[in-house]
Amino acid sequence: GWLPGAVNRQCDIALRSSPSLMPWNGDDSIVTTIQNAGPFSMSRRSLFGGTVVSVIGVWCGDYGAISCAPANAYMIDQVEPDERDIYTEAQNIVGPIRVLWVGPGDMVVRSGAAASGVYKNLFKAGSEVIAVDLLKPKFADLRDAEQYATRQGYKLRFQQGDATKLNFQDDTFDVVVSSLFLCQDFDPVVVVSEIRRVLKPGGRFGFYEHVEDIDKVIVGKVFGEASVIKIEAYPEKVNILAGVVKKV
Repeated sequence: GWLPGAVNRQCDIALRSSPSLMPWNGDDSIVTTIQNAGPFSMSRRSLFGGTVVSVIGVWCGDYGAISCAPANAYMIDQVEPDERDIYTEAQNIVGPIRVLWVGPGDMVVRSGAAASGVYKNLFKAGSEVIAVDLLKPKFADLRDAEQYATRQGYKLRFQQGDATKLNFQDDTFDVVVSSLFLCQDFDPVVVVSEIRRVLKPGGRFGFYEHVEDIDKVIVGKVFGEASVIKIEAYPEKVNILAGVVKKV
């Protein structure tokens, strides 16, 4: 895992004299502690390459350990995100669920790597899925998509609407999901705030986005660090940051 974005906190820094990646065993003879060392920063990319950052705020890398207080970080796993895995985790709730699908895009029938959202089999059987977008699909495409969803065991319906002003009551949905949507010409804080508003307490938001540092909006500005279930990214392989958070 690795810390979100650039880390810039007041920290106590403990540097091991050995470059070993073995955990520090508490032997002060091999540790130099610098109190109140002032802020330090690291980019996302520099935190890759054998580094490990945990939620207790300790980074172990090639040059020792850096310990930060307070322990309020969250982990971003160095994993190439998979959209289906993210949606599965977001829908990992017992019983029938109501899902809001924000920005589904076109619903044209496609197969293989070019499959559009409905045909990626992202939703679990027994669910009610409401797709919201500014543009309404063509009648035939929407009909085919709804019939396909029915064959997969869930109910799909489309509602035309604006993600910056979702036309739903507070605490309506068990799950909200979006893919490659938060990069559009709107303030993502507004959209993510609306997503949180319509989620039930304990409800989950699954996102699969190519906006760099979108976790700073989702986690840092709207949901909070305690909301994180998982976040994944592997910028050396793919420009996607994805994850699942819950409304707490």
